[in-house]
Amino acid sequence: MENPRIFGLDLARAFAISLVVLAHLNQGTHEVGIYGVELFFALSGFLIGTILHRNVPREGAWTAARMLNFWQRRWWRTLPAYYLFLLVAVAHHGFRGELPEGGWAGLAPYLVFAPNLMSPNEVFYDISWSLCVEEAFYLVFPLLIYAAQAVARSRAVSFAAALAFLVVLGAVLREVAFASWPSDQVRVMTLPRIDAVGYGVMMAVVARTRVLTPPVRAALAGVGGALICAVAACHLALRPLTDDVWFFRIGLVTMPVAFSLCMPLLAEWRELPRPLAGLRGPVTAISLWSYSIYLCHHMVLMAIYPLFGECREHFAVKLLSKAVGLVVILVLSRFVYRCFESPLTRRRPPEMPAMG
Repeated sequence: MENPRIFGLDLARAFAISLVVLAHLNQGTHEVGIYGVELFFALSGFLIGTILHRNVPREGAWTAARMLNFWQRRWWRTLPAYYLFLLVAVAHHGFRGELPEGGWAGLAPYLVFAPNLMSPNEVFYDISWSLCVEEAFYLVFPLLIYAAQAVARSRAVSFAAALAFLVVLGAVLREVAFASWPSDQVRVMTLPRIDAVGYGVMMAVVARTRVLTPPVRAALAGVGGALICAVAACHLALRPLTDDVWFFRIGLVTMPVAFSLCMPLLAEWRELPRPLAGLRGPVTAISLWSYSIYLCHHMVLMAIYPLFGECREHFAVKLLSKAVGLVVILVLSRFVYRCFESPLTRRRPPEMPAMG
């Protein structure tokens, strides 16, 4: 029986979360997390674009009921774990004296994914910034399609109009933010990054509406890989990147576009050669746990390291503390996925795909 999971997409998710964890695990490699998050944006966009494209009718209106169905399914998948770890963050950061500016009242924006709309995120629940970008996209993009459908009654036109609007909006708001903040902080703002997920949606629409032969998919991935290598080379040459406006002006578009170009090829990678078949289990597991890993890993590491005290100055003890942290992250994430995430995700309403 064919495995229903797509190995290529699981591999992308596992690789992305590995880069993010590595960024927080070792100070010397902290900037690799940039690539992990941009890969997550591209992957999320590709998956969400695929879902939306089959939910929106080719001709005629997309109803409010179908839009609500899409939101409900997204919220059942993303909100419970987010709020669970928000509670953990309140305890963790509160103990460390790191509650957001404004104290308890400052928690309110985190309840609606709005702490960093046009400003950088704080130390408190710092990993939440990318989730704010994604949730903003999940909310705004269907509304744009809904509005465009009311005029054009065409899926192709509504997707094109909605994507064009978000690309322009993101570019304009980034320029506004660059004028007020260091360039590297613009990367973690919600509204200036709202277009990042859209490039994955573009590739999902292309993959669903065009016949992409294996050579074409490989060529697209080759272009994407070359772009990522070019960005990484510039990154290494320009470090540190604190206020290099041109790197972020170009890179914040190039990175999600490049990773998105790889998605059609990865989406067709379902099977592994027999000698490598043993990799499927670990890759699938990390992919399934990746959301919980993302939400908990930084807090776990920051809680584990102090337990080793001054002994952590020794190289061997430092390695041991990192290993213990990784084990705790994996065990906790597996538990949360199996006992919390998965049961709640199964409570989602059925999807309402369009007939045409």
